[in-house]
Amino acid sequence: MNLFVVNWRRNNAISPNSTDFKVMFSFKHLIGLVLTSLLFVSCSPSPPYQGVPNPNSPQAQQVAKTAEELKKEEDLRKARVKANKEAKARREAVRKTEEVTEGGGSTTTGGGGEEIKTAPREPVKRPSKYRTAMSIPGKPGFVFNPWTNKAVDVRGIPSGQLIRDPNDGDPEHKFRVP
Repeated sequence: MNLFVVNWRRNNAISPNSTDFKVMFSFKHLIGLVLTSLLFVSCSPSPPYQGVPNPNSPQAQQVAKTAEELKKEEDLRKARVKANKEAKARREAVRKTEEVTEGGGSTTTGGGGEEIKTAPREPVKRPSKYRTAMSIPGKPGFVFNPWTNKAVDVRGIPSGQLIRDPNDGDPEHKFRVP
């Protein structure tokens, strides 16, 4: 049995002169092994770089603010708050003086103490979103529906009221009583 083990080792041992070693470490196989290794390495995720931070990153720019920049930002914020308070006080003063004054125009005092007179305004007539019906001559309390031109009874409905003809099938066809 000892002889068998020795012969087995001798016959199956891999030596640089054996054909198995030459096949296993041939140039083609070596290139294939290197390329496969490169493929595995390139596909694996790499950890983030922990060296010098990018100066263009938002974190680096935020850290890079100097004491002067921080003071400027704080001064701007305070100026905005002060301006908002002053504007609110002016609006309140204008509102109070408009309530006190009566008649066509109102007078207000600005921040410098000068009086500003506003011109009286006339109400602006805006076109209505809805059509106005036309009354039927000789039939009081009846109007023509502006959508279908059929007579509609509007007795007891005040002028300017928005109504809908119950006989008109479209619920969007609303109109005003003249």
